[in-house]
Amino acid sequence: LEGKRLVHAHGYRSDEQLNLLRLAEEFGFRVGTLQHGLEAFKFAPEIAKHGAGVSIFIDSWSYKLEGYDATPYNAYMLWKAGVNVSINSDSNERMRRLNLDAAKAMKYGGVPEQDALKMITLNPAIQLGIGNRTGSIDQDKDADIVIWSEHPFSPYAHPEITMIEGVVYFDRKADIERRGLLAKEREELEKLDINKAPGSGGAAPRIPTERVRGDIGHIEDSDIDDHD
Repeated sequence: LEGKRLVHAHGYRSDEQLNLLRLAEEFGFRVGTLQHGLEAFKFAPEIAKHGAGVSIFIDSWSYKLEGYDATPYNAYMLWKAGVNVSINSDSNERMRRLNLDAAKAMKYGGVPEQDALKMITLNPAIQLGIGNRTGSIDQDKDADIVIWSEHPFSPYAHPEITMIEGVVYFDRKADIERRGLLAKEREELEKLDINKAPGSGGAAPRIPTERVRGDIGHIEDSDIDDHD
């Protein structure tokens, strides 16, 4: 209410998220983003008027009741209405492939290539209030950069180098070399007697022993603290 915080509101249905915008305008606070927003296309003009962004799943629909009316054209319709759109995922697996999700914004509706790329780079940075630091390549920014083997919208593309604040955190060439060293180390460890299978020079297997598992019936009264 003091204007010191942006609201990032999770939701699916248009009625609940539209009511939130109306509530924000009534009480004078600002919604930064509507998260998920599977039905945001239904009230895109109201979102644009409020100045909120929307962070969406690009092509998840009809997988549960709240997503029954969702459409892969959501990103396009929001973009066309002038809304700042970003693409996200709740899945660690899908999160690694947001470059391909951004490409789907071009397929479903025809979002221009640069605007589709912004949906996973600059737009989310702006929504989080850090667009002056990251999200694009520019002077005095943090240099959070991925160098791809080819166009990032290609299903055959893979990261060659990843940098965070200018520091290299991943180098594919170095990673491939390291894989060879780890494979060699594993091979050497497997040759040790302790790691050999029984009958091939290794130690005899250990005989399992019974583990006593206590239960409440074995606890003496004196072992129970009196908390009364």
